[in-house]
Amino acid sequence: MRTLISAGAGLAAVGLTFGLMSAPAFAAPASTASAAQAAPPKSGKDSIKCNESNARVNFSWKTGWTTTTVYYNNHCLGGTRITAAFVFYNDGSTPMYKCVTFQGMTQGKYKFGHINEIIDINKDTRKCENN
Repeated sequence: MRTLISAGAGLAAVGLTFGLMSAPAFAAPASTASAAQAAPPKSGKDSIKCNESNARVNFSWKTGWTTTTVYYNNHCLGGTRITAAFVFYNDGSTPMYKCVTFQGMTQGKYKFGHINEIIDINKDTRKCENN
């Protein structure tokens, strides 16, 4: 009986030694760990009013690492097209404007490439760059 107990203890010790010699399976590489510490992407919601009624165009967005995807739902009746001005902070302090026109009674998504976080969405299209 004593032989079996000591043999079991010996196997447990060997297994423990092998377990400590290799890296755990859940350990992340150093490059992944530093990326995980960065701030997560931003998201938000906004809406603008249609010209003729109380109907609205609703927007939601998710700012990714390289692009910003905007989801929209245009409730403007009669196929009324609405142009929205998206305001971004280009370098952290200078606002940048991009305009996009959305067809009435539609929904979908629009992707901005290489753009920072959306600050505001409004109907003032005078400062927009040509798309």
